[in-house]
Amino acid sequence: MTNGAIKFRLIGERPDITAMISALDPVLDIIQDWRIYPAQTGTSVRAYLEARPSPIDEGGED
Repeated sequence: MTNGAIKFRLIGERPDITAMISALDPVLDIIQDWRIYPAQTGTSVRAYLEARPSPIDEGGED
């Protein structure tokens, strides 16, 4: 695992999973490609991803 990174496991319906990842993407630096897998129960899906906080823009004012 990369320093400062956290691994996530998301479980739910496919549209909800993709919506959650889309919502997290601008806030977190997703550092591992993710894929959606069928859940073991067969009624939902799961996705695994690794992310860390996005770097803060320290450019200041122009």
